[in-house]
Amino acid sequence: MDFSTLHSLLAVCLLFLLTVCISDGTECIGCNPENGFCETSGECRCRPGWRGQTCDQCVLYPGCLHGTCQKPWQCICEEGWVGSQCDRNIHSCMSQPCSNNSTCIETGNGGYICICAHGYTGKNCQQKMGPCFTNGSPCQNGGTCQDYNGSALHPSCLCPPGFNGNFCEIDLDDCESSPCVNGGTCVDHGPDYTCLCPGRFSGKNCNDTLVPCVSHPCENGGRCLQHTDGNFHCVCKPGFTGKACSSHRVKASRPPDKEPSHVQHYSLPSHVFHKMLHHQDREVLKITMKETVHSSNSLINKSQVICFIVLGLLTCLVVLGTTGIVFFNKCEMWMANAKYSQLVRKQRNHFLKANNGEEHSMNIILPEKIKLTNYGKHYTSI
Repeated sequence: MDFSTLHSLLAVCLLFLLTVCISDGTECIGCNPENGFCETSGECRCRPGWRGQTCDQCVLYPGCLHGTCQKPWQCICEEGWVGSQCDRNIHSCMSQPCSNNSTCIETGNGGYICICAHGYTGKNCQQKMGPCFTNGSPCQNGGTCQDYNGSALHPSCLCPPGFNGNFCEIDLDDCESSPCVNGGTCVDHGPDYTCLCPGRFSGKNCNDTLVPCVSHPCENGGRCLQHTDGNFHCVCKPGFTGKACSSHRVKASRPPDKEPSHVQHYSLPSHVFHKMLHHQDREVLKITMKETVHSSNSLINKSQVICFIVLGLLTCLVVLGTTGIVFFNKCEMWMANAKYSQLVRKQRNHFLKANNGEEHSMNIILPEKIKLTNYGKHYTSI
């Protein structure tokens, strides 16, 4: 190798190092430019859906068990697996799901059916056909038939509460055990019972003590006070009374010393009053009725003012209408008389002028004004 070739090689190396230094490490060796990008530190950062050191491995669909991918979020099933997550084996009978010497048949797409042997049933032939299955349930009143997974020769019944017997046909008396406490009365009705509790107890068996003040029985702001025996009473606010403060208190009215002038009294007739006064039981009953007449402070109210305004407006409209009609008729008559006067002057000048141009004196007597209201509105000459 001569000196010139060595010099050219060194120049190329220096140029490459200079290019690397200028790029500040923004290029990553082997990083897929479509699936990732380089950071300033020279690390290859993958885009969403890709992974690996050079971002060349796609991310599988979440939950994909036996599958691969060519693009992000794919689940391409391997041989022998199906399903959206490749979790079902096509050869499902290989796991021998059918029991008790049953025959498994694959239906495709990971499905199968079991042909059960004699005396067995169920999806996987796991249940033995006992008397409860072959003969039906003999249990009554909601009882459950039991044959111990088909191994029992005869069925038995598991009875619900309130019934007994081999087939749950006997209705038990639920009140026989006296379930009600605190003086409650038991009432049996079929498979259950009910306790009629006294006033201050509640619950299924009357074992809960009622707190009467919890339901806020006092009305109108009254205060509830509970007694030790379970009762309560209400302390009412002024103006209310009653057990629950629901009634208004009526105050006794005292007659004033001097009654107002606008109050009128109506009393019973004197003979009725004396008859009641001299009753054999000597009881006196006085009945007085008062009628209060309220006087209005203003002399005229709002409704009357509105009526006066409306009547005034109507009167003004009538007056203006009448005046307009009269004035229109007068104007029409004045215009007719003026036009008539003009026509009279034209005719007078025509009569005074002869054919040869000489002027003659004539005395023509014509009325100066006539009333033309009876001849119509359109006219041009006499």
